Amino acid sequence: MNPKNRIFFIGFIVLSFLGTILTFIFNRDAPPVSALEIPQSTIDFFKKLSDLGHIKIKLVDSLEVDDYDNEKDYADDFKKLEDENFIIFYRDAGQELERAQKTLEYANEAINPLADFFGKYYYAKEAKNRKLPIYLTVSQADFNKVAVNIGGSTVEWAAGLTFNSFSTVGETICNGIILNFMVQDGESTDLKKVVFHEMAHYNHFQCMDLTRTEKKYMDWEVEGIASYFAKDWNKRIPDDKNISNYSIMESPKNYLDSYWIGYHVFSAFEVNYNSNNFHKLIKESYTKSIIDAIPSVSGVSVDSFEKIWRSHCNRQKGQLSASKK
Repeated sequence: MNPKNRIFFIGFIVLSFLGTILTFIFNRDAPPVSALEIPQSTIDFFKKLSDLGHIKIKLVDSLEVDDYDNEKDYADDFKKLEDENFIIFYRDAGQELERAQKTLEYANEAINPLADFFGKYYYAKEAKNRKLPIYLTVSQADFNKVAVNIGGSTVEWAAGLTFNSFSTVGETICNGIILNFMVQDGESTDLKKVVFHEMAHYNHFQCMDLTRTEKKYMDWEVEGIASYFAKDWNKRIPDDKNISNYSIMESPKNYLDSYWIGYHVFSAFEVNYNSNNFHKLIKESYTKSIIDAIPSVSGVSVDSFEKIWRSHCNRQKGQLSASKK
């Protein structure tokens, strides 16, 4: 290498090194992409869910290390049954130990199906070795007491409640899942189905990209996706419902209609566009509105899919009505 080229080469190395140092200095305090603020549409939707739904969401400025510590979980005089993934809080009464054992069994049983359905299962222990707490209550008063202590509010009645905290910089934590005293193994509000439904809420909100741009959320997306995963009783369309009065392009006036509407949106999509495209739809919904994801994956307009959904609902309504006779 001649002297001129050697000087040029050394100069290039020095400038590259200085550039790297300067980039580090100016960017070392810049927030990561995941720390972008949650869009206002997301914040508004979370508030709406908390006000109307069976998912309670608390927005905080930040989550501290102690917030992930299970020792800080509300414990009262509960007994605990736990493994590496879950802590089941149960009362020392009646058959509650047996119900706790079944709950722990079903919670672990849900993990692999959740991973298949959503593309990933988010172990609570991935965030500072936390275990996901599940509370079994023995009365409505007990249910309300636990709900208020965990999340600050309750609802008139719910088979289960999932409490999440989100920070405005994208951190998330599930504060706990509460099961109603009427949720028993083999009963109409079946324990396994409720555990699967509430854990679907937990995992769904872990999957969501909270830093995405402003978008439109649908009530039926949240409840429908949990009900469809759990294959629970929400597939039943009430006899007095006229399907033509409902649209998938807007949230229903009665939040409870979100369950059957959403269940059959996902059911109709999987039946008509196969399981692979169904799972693609779920994954696309993490980063875009479900209303935008439907035509993106199916190749048909939302108007066209709504007609498919209505036909599907009417067929299902007829079949479910006939099966009751």
